[in-house]
Amino acid sequence: MIFSCLDVVHAKLLPGRAPRLTIVGKSLLPVCLAIFGCSAMPSWAADRYTPADLMSMKIEDLVNVKVTTLSKREEKYMRTAGAVFVITRDDIRRSGVRSIPDALRLAPGLQVSQSNMNQWQIGIRGQSDFFTDLLLVMVDNRPVYTTTFSGVWWVTQNYPLEDIDRIEIVRGPGGAIWGSNAVNGVINIITRHAGASKGLRISGGAGTEDKGFGNIRYSGTAGRVDYRVYAMSELRDGGLATLGALSHGGYNPGDAMPDFRRLNQQGFRLDWETDASTRMSLHGDRYRVTTGVANYWLASPTPPAPANATVNYTGLNTFTGQNLVFRVEKDLADHVRMKGQLFYDQYKLQAKFLGERKDTFDADLQFDIADVMHQNISLGMNLRHLRSKFSDTPQFQMRDRSTNLSSFFINDELNFYGGVFRIIGGIKLERNSYTRWVSQPSIRAIVSDDNWALWAAASQAARTPNDSENNMLWNLKSIGPYVVQLTGSGAVHPERVTTYEVGGRLRPTQNSLIELTAFKIFYKGVPDVVQGAPNPATFTVPVSMTNVLNGNGDGIEANFQYSPRPWVTLKGSYTYLHQNYTPYPLVNAETLFTAMTNKGQDPANRFHVGLSLDPISNVEFDTNLYFTGPFRQMEGGIHGYHRLDTRLGWKPNDQLEMSVVGQDLLQPSYQSNIDNFMGFASRIQRRYYFNVTYRH
Repeated sequence: MIFSCLDVVHAKLLPGRAPRLTIVGKSLLPVCLAIFGCSAMPSWAADRYTPADLMSMKIEDLVNVKVTTLSKREEKYMRTAGAVFVITRDDIRRSGVRSIPDALRLAPGLQVSQSNMNQWQIGIRGQSDFFTDLLLVMVDNRPVYTTTFSGVWWVTQNYPLEDIDRIEIVRGPGGAIWGSNAVNGVINIITRHAGASKGLRISGGAGTEDKGFGNIRYSGTAGRVDYRVYAMSELRDGGLATLGALSHGGYNPGDAMPDFRRLNQQGFRLDWETDASTRMSLHGDRYRVTTGVANYWLASPTPPAPANATVNYTGLNTFTGQNLVFRVEKDLADHVRMKGQLFYDQYKLQAKFLGERKDTFDADLQFDIADVMHQNISLGMNLRHLRSKFSDTPQFQMRDRSTNLSSFFINDELNFYGGVFRIIGGIKLERNSYTRWVSQPSIRAIVSDDNWALWAAASQAARTPNDSENNMLWNLKSIGPYVVQLTGSGAVHPERVTTYEVGGRLRPTQNSLIELTAFKIFYKGVPDVVQGAPNPATFTVPVSMTNVLNGNGDGIEANFQYSPRPWVTLKGSYTYLHQNYTPYPLVNAETLFTAMTNKGQDPANRFHVGLSLDPISNVEFDTNLYFTGPFRQMEGGIHGYHRLDTRLGWKPNDQLEMSVVGQDLLQPSYQSNIDNFMGFASRIQRRYYFNVTYRH
């Protein structure tokens, strides 16, 4: 019966692109998935999960999980004085997602979109464009944002999803703990201890757009050392040319675009204890990501520009990188713990108009002192050295240079009434090669027990200038004989953001959880570009970067989880965001347009509703519906859209797990975001894939 539904799947070669799967009668596939689930019903006796796996699905386990990202030390989820959300390993597995950015859709307050099939834009509480520079992203406490433009190359952030323990998300400022860029939120991707799962695991599959993917991992123990090694590879197809006004030269609406992604990555992790008080880990990764790109550039960048100087091109972008992280925790005395981390990170980018290599050396030291006169105190310091080397082109130039960052922080938690009422205050002082010392203070208060919490916070964070704002010349495009030149001359100063938050979480029953957060944000000196008057003497149009806007935003974030039966889980979230910007300090037609553009940069409304069912002992069914409201009205516009993902999983025994996943099922294709400087936008297609995992 299963194969009678799926035997219409056949391979088809399309001119000029890789082989792809075409499904005839796609509307029948959800029915076929249901039939597939029913066909597995005789296997009632199979044990699908270990007791530990069953615990990971319960709300009780979530509210008791120890999170670290809000305060940089372990604290119980229910007692965190901030808008914290945890995406668990089981959430990721059951959602059926194929990437870390897609997994982040499960969290409230996050705006996740794609300009094409290899580029994501992710933000929290606004300013979510390609240069989302108010968000700090880390992997095991290692920052992965690039100081070239203060954003994240999401295309390079990959890891076997099965070996991610959880993703901790803090909505709101984290500058008092983590420093610059932790302005509107912090995302910390935390991988599993090497000894968490022993043995061999092989996972792989293929589908209509995910042409082929797989990873192999082996974990074991040698003496006192737990170890894990892995390798992974993926190939994702490109999208479709956009419709209407956003169509691009050389492509008709609906044509196949060359924005594919090819990934190869390997890594390892070691965890060991030298004695009962000392824990260490060493882990590293190495990757190569190749993406296809369709874009435009200024083929003749010397003024005056000849006719048709701005042309379209297709090509490849190549990202390579490696990192090595050493971490140690040691209990120095009762209630005194030392944490240290050293890491080296290198990435290289080679695009048609830009080449870059960046090496980062980082040292972090922290001391946690607990239960001292009803206080928990954390203090630490961080030193970072970065070396940047650029391969100039006639279109884009940046000087090679080295930069440094140093910072110090202290965080003090006062406990009253046996810990029911707590006040947490902290400040971070940070300096880099572009700024003087910048202070980022925060104060929080919370009243809580194991079933409810009410909290409030006031924080100030900063986004400090980056390399491109201090060290760039970009011949961007031509307007007639004029060459548009974008320069970063060092005129940008730190953007300061003040945020006020109140929130609460409640467990009405042991099987339910409700959370609500309201916030108000004030932006001072938002950096953007200002275009000057054309210069007829040099045939150039100067465009400079400086602090040109003030702004404010407010909103609410709500989420819930409810399990009326052990085999049923409902979950969902809603986010409302309102933003307003005003020109600062110069008011003219261009800054007014910039203010209007930023105001409509993010959707006002988003929601997510999910359902997980375990109808029989070896079958899982999961579905997630997302809605994103319209946004970017001033830049061509992105209409509101829904996304529906569905997964059907079957585990016939302890070693084997199979799943069929459908993503973006509600429409054949849609546009999720607009063009950016790394490539034209494309339409995201409906897609299906099949996955098999074997454990031994």
